[in-house]
Amino acid sequence: MKFFVFGVFLLQVEAESEVSGFLSFLKIGTCNVYSRGLAVFQQFYSAQGSIKDFLDRVERDRLLPRSQRTRIDRVTLNNFVAWLQNKGYSPKTIRIYVGAVQSLAKYFDISISLRYVQLPPAQPLNKKHPWTIEEVGDFIAYMDKPIYRSIAVSIVQSGLSVSDLLALRYGDVKEEFEKGTTPICLSLTRKKTGVSFITFLGSWSVKSLRDYLVNCRLEDGEPIYAVSSRVVHAYFHKTAQKFAGNFKGRNPYSPHSLRAAFRTFLSDHKVDPLYIEFWMGHALPEQQGAYINKSIESWRQTYKEQAEPHLTPPQYKDTII
Repeated sequence: MKFFVFGVFLLQVEAESEVSGFLSFLKIGTCNVYSRGLAVFQQFYSAQGSIKDFLDRVERDRLLPRSQRTRIDRVTLNNFVAWLQNKGYSPKTIRIYVGAVQSLAKYFDISISLRYVQLPPAQPLNKKHPWTIEEVGDFIAYMDKPIYRSIAVSIVQSGLSVSDLLALRYGDVKEEFEKGTTPICLSLTRKKTGVSFITFLGSWSVKSLRDYLVNCRLEDGEPIYAVSSRVVHAYFHKTAQKFAGNFKGRNPYSPHSLRAAFRTFLSDHKVDPLYIEFWMGHALPEQQGAYINKSIESWRQTYKEQAEPHLTPPQYKDTII
């Protein structure tokens, strides 16, 4: 058996089934997104059957005379869109998840047009807030829950995406965290791209993590942050409205804006662009990858001297032990 997990919902897929065969041909990032989308579609469709049943019904419907067809693909996807909207999914996510169903059908030579599917309009690209490091500190001070303060600080100081940060297990930091080593080295593989890289949690991150875990005992395999990406984004949105007042559209103070700030702060202070790209888990050309071949301790020193000072708000420096 092969399993795909989305929240508390489990999509079970036979190893030889339609879905696992389709996903096996996708790149890692697309596979992750489409597996979540298909898991959600299965959750939506579960009262009527499996994804295989849906595809079979679409094919049977198309064999009927025109006057007898129910256009089950169009009806089902319109109902899926309405269901996702009622669940609070963003327009972008809805379009991606419907596209995952369309792509699966296309894999089996079943063409599904979305022309008559009432998809929400695509939103404009998110305009990120132009942070200063002092303002980052002020924004995080508005957060009233230690878990989200720790998440925010970790993004700023590591450059990790929300998905990669939430994938961290306690075992990823345990040895250096319990020894009191700073900055803590994270040796990771990006969920989205499969690129291996390292980055660091500076002293501010470690202090925030200690504050959050003060009454927690985690096993090595447990997630450090047992929350979903959607919950994190919702909390950032609520905090942003307290911090900046009401605004329309997408949140310019999103977690991703802090990841972007990581790059901006280091670029502004003339840190080697290759170092920045490597710490952010971006793929590097092979010849440039060889240029940054260094030991963990050498990287730790580089981060401590060249990056961490620019990723710590001045108002917090005196509070870090």
